Amino acid sequence: MELSFLKSADIWFWFFVIISFIIVAFSFIFIKNHSELKLLIILRSITFIIITFLLLQPKFSWIHFNYSKLDWNLYVDNSVSISYHPALSFQTIKTELEQIILKISKNITVTNLFSFSDEVKKIENTNEIDGSGSSTDLGRVLSHIQINQDNLAGAIIITDGQNNHGIDPLNLIKNINVPVFTLGVGESKPSIDLSIESVDGPTVAIKGEKVNITITILSFGDLREKVNVMLFSEKRMIGSKSLNINGQGSSNEARFIFSPINLGENEYIVKVSSLAEEINIDNNQQTFFITILKDRYKVALITGVPSFNTGVIKDYINNYPRVELDHFIRSKNGYSPSLKSFWSTPYQLIVFDNYPIDVLKSKTQKIYSKKITSEKASLLWVIGPNVTKKSSQSLTPFFHLDLIKENINSDKISWYFTEEIINSNVIQGLLTIHDSNHSDIFPPIITPYKFNSKHDKVIPIAYLESEEVIPVLFMGEVKNIRSIVWTSNDLSTIKYNISNSNSNNIFPEIWSKLFSWLLKTGGDKNLYFRLNKDSYQQGEEILITGSSVQDYINNQAFITIINDSIEINSFELRFNPETVRWEGNFWAPKPGDYNYKIVIQDGLTDPMVQNGKFIVEKSQIELNQVSLNFPLLANISNITEAEYFSWKLRSQLVDKITPIESKRKINKSIVLNENKWVMIMLIILLTIEWVFRKRIGLP
Repeated sequence: MELSFLKSADIWFWFFVIISFIIVAFSFIFIKNHSELKLLIILRSITFIIITFLLLQPKFSWIHFNYSKLDWNLYVDNSVSISYHPALSFQTIKTELEQIILKISKNITVTNLFSFSDEVKKIENTNEIDGSGSSTDLGRVLSHIQINQDNLAGAIIITDGQNNHGIDPLNLIKNINVPVFTLGVGESKPSIDLSIESVDGPTVAIKGEKVNITITILSFGDLREKVNVMLFSEKRMIGSKSLNINGQGSSNEARFIFSPINLGENEYIVKVSSLAEEINIDNNQQTFFITILKDRYKVALITGVPSFNTGVIKDYINNYPRVELDHFIRSKNGYSPSLKSFWSTPYQLIVFDNYPIDVLKSKTQKIYSKKITSEKASLLWVIGPNVTKKSSQSLTPFFHLDLIKENINSDKISWYFTEEIINSNVIQGLLTIHDSNHSDIFPPIITPYKFNSKHDKVIPIAYLESEEVIPVLFMGEVKNIRSIVWTSNDLSTIKYNISNSNSNNIFPEIWSKLFSWLLKTGGDKNLYFRLNKDSYQQGEEILITGSSVQDYINNQAFITIINDSIEINSFELRFNPETVRWEGNFWAPKPGDYNYKIVIQDGLTDPMVQNGKFIVEKSQIELNQVSLNFPLLANISNITEAEYFSWKLRSQLVDKITPIESKRKINKSIVLNENKWVMIMLIILLTIEWVFRKRIGLP
């Protein structure tokens, strides 16, 4: 115990001491002949001494030790891998765990039981352990120990040590000040697993060109095997490669080169042969898609009489990629070149420009009908100034239209696109509903004829702004034959007289989208992106690659992940100039069905959008490495001055778990002039003095 004074002795203290001493001394001299007053003077002197002592604010300090029993935390691995060790059944592990906990409970009175996978969860008993955890995060366990270590005698971790999520445990173990015993489950011999890690190839290709596909195979376990990697298009195998697999987490690549033959979106399946001892074969197969475009598109332009529109139409067609145009122009001596080559050549698109100027013969109509039907050719009709009411009726059956009125307006009138076509993917957001008037963008036009649709799949997509409902542009698809009809003579007028210079490219871009739709090159899908798979496990890396019709390095691309109509995350994609494609990656969220939206924007025009979906399943990543990670567990125990035990020596672990008391040093102190008992003692002294004075007859 130590005595200290919070206040030093100053002049006033010494003045009080001296005066008190003088008073007491004179009192003893004064009462030397009055012995009955001696006790009174003694009591008064004691009071003065105590008060004088309290003026210095004396403080007594001492050390007190508090003893309490510390807890032991027991952490049990609840991940999927714990259930798949060949030498131990999951039920055996649970039964033995119950015995271990029972034996430990006999040695110590308090034990906290936890399960862990990607999070630490307190449990009451082993019945709550089901081996359903999606990953193993030993870093979370060590963080949990660190937070609670002041109240712990130590910790026990029962696991196979296959840490595959979170922070490296060895980066956290230096912060642990209590012993951490580890009990290893399973054998060190790793389980065998083959998996298709990724499929790297183009998302869009041209028919006839070579496609290069690189498939990466991961292998785990102690093995040296030769396996087959096979590539299928639908049910037809288009290639097979043999690979020498070495296991131990190594990767091997199989490359395939082939020429696609089917247009459109093609589904491909890659498979790797399974091994006898594999416990997870779900990852031995993957599906991916490649969109195949035509190498060249044959387009026929038939002009009745050349007009100002003819050059505009040719410009629009020639500006479209991979188009081979045959232009047939009527003259006095027939057509130049001859229509013989037209009848014998298959075309993907036939364009009628200012045609026909005369009524077509019935035989010609039948030949047209046979050609269009057999080739499934798309049709575009641009009405010209030389097309008459009678001549136009020669073509209206091919477009499912009726001409019901002529000379409907002599003055030019403003026009607009419908809300349906603006909101569709066909013109890819080139216009907005806000621009639906278009009078400040497109000049007014003349429409010599009024047509009505005879088929519910042929609809108007643009109208004149007039009291009478007059369509300007029709669009439709009947029996796989697509068609568009422009009913005005002023196609060239719009191109050369757009009032807003910032909108000069809008009309050509709209026609480019319409040509794309007619040629079936994508039209509604100018982005060609894909994920490396369509199904993932929680926590697995998702890779995305793709391209657009035009890939510019200065554009920006994003992918947004959507679940239940809620945007949960967004990631930026990177343009790789070496591979000439967009690339990105993110991690699979929790299990569920997800949609995604890919947006490419240049800051000048409306963005292009592609939508898709993918599935995240309950993670099976744990099954890639089902083995005992002895080095990691031994390091954790050695660094914390504890021990590692194999499953066979689990009984020895129980002997190491002993009760430990914590000795906590507590510094205590008391300031006397603040203590109530000192005040009570002074009151008692003054009371005794007062009682004594009354007995001897003093006032």
